[in-house]
Amino acid sequence: MVFLKRNFSLTLGLAALMALPATAQDITFGGDARAFAMGGAGIASLAGNSISGMGSRNNPASLAFARGLMRFHFPNIGARADGAISVTKAADYLINSGSGGDATDLARRFASENSSFGLNGSVGLRVGPVEVLASGVAQGYILPNAALQNWGKSGGTGSVPANSQADVLATAVYSLPQVGFASQLKSGAGGENFKVAVGARIKYMNAVYAHYFADKAALDGNTDSLRAPEMGGKDTLTKQGVGADLGIMLESKKLLGFSGGLVIANAVKPNFTFTGQFGANANGGGGTRTYNLLATTATAGVGFQKGGMTAVADLVDITGAIGKAELRTGVEQKLGPIALRAGYNSATGYTYGLGLGGFDIALGKRQPLEVVRTLRF
Repeated sequence: MVFLKRNFSLTLGLAALMALPATAQDITFGGDARAFAMGGAGIASLAGNSISGMGSRNNPASLAFARGLMRFHFPNIGARADGAISVTKAADYLINSGSGGDATDLARRFASENSSFGLNGSVGLRVGPVEVLASGVAQGYILPNAALQNWGKSGGTGSVPANSQADVLATAVYSLPQVGFASQLKSGAGGENFKVAVGARIKYMNAVYAHYFADKAALDGNTDSLRAPEMGGKDTLTKQGVGADLGIMLESKKLLGFSGGLVIANAVKPNFTFTGQFGANANGGGGTRTYNLLATTATAGVGFQKGGMTAVADLVDITGAIGKAELRTGVEQKLGPIALRAGYNSATGYTYGLGLGGFDIALGKRQPLEVVRTLRF
């Protein structure tokens, strides 16, 4: 239980710090908040109105258009939750649970339906057209079976029913470091109409996987939760490898303010596949389930920027490598030091946020963990 106690508590603790201003919303602070406030769109944005900028975070080709010699990417951190849990419930759980965060307590408290919660973060530095970033995304799942869900919906008190079981899974992918670089092509490549840049981001990636399950004895407090069979007695399973993202960006020479972009995420990717083993009482029955954490996705976008107004639109995961393609759109209006933002995501709904003096915040229900989809959590 060491992994779950430490890592779930860390995730929930960070969520607790961020959840205070937003009761039922997912939330992002810092570098990526501008994009998330605009529906999660922005791969064709050439420059940001916030301290972080936006384009180079999501499309490595935009580094070729970066302004200034050096920029520190303001740290980004976000929390996500869905199902019976929310960022505020996660905060309350951590604050009031004492030692906090083991699988059995999570399963009892959030037994009424499948739940998930996640954390994303990044920080980095750009020098000219080169940047170095550290980033990570983590996701946890609480999967109670039908007997336990019925118990939870009826109040969740007393001994749990026979055959009750909950599986608790945690997955994470982080890159430390990832190095991006870009270059503008000679004028002939874009003709008289466009400036053209290409870029790449090389990532040394790490994957972490854990799976525990709590049966009736554990849920009643008589035993500890058990490691799933595939864990082989270990607290976590890990894998490492090298991946790469590719990007292209166009800036119109004739229609000033218009831009376009394309990102191929995980054009090169390591094999981050884990096989979970579930007992007969598990949610959905027993057997094995394969989790291939990385996908190669294509995302295309357009942008327009004039004065203090920016409008962006992206079509995310065009080929459906992870699921149905998502349309994301957003607008921003800058009023002096204040930037007001709103957006729409076809998969999750409306988002909103603001920037003030370099501080950015984004709110919205069921926000994605990533601006460019790469993970199959």
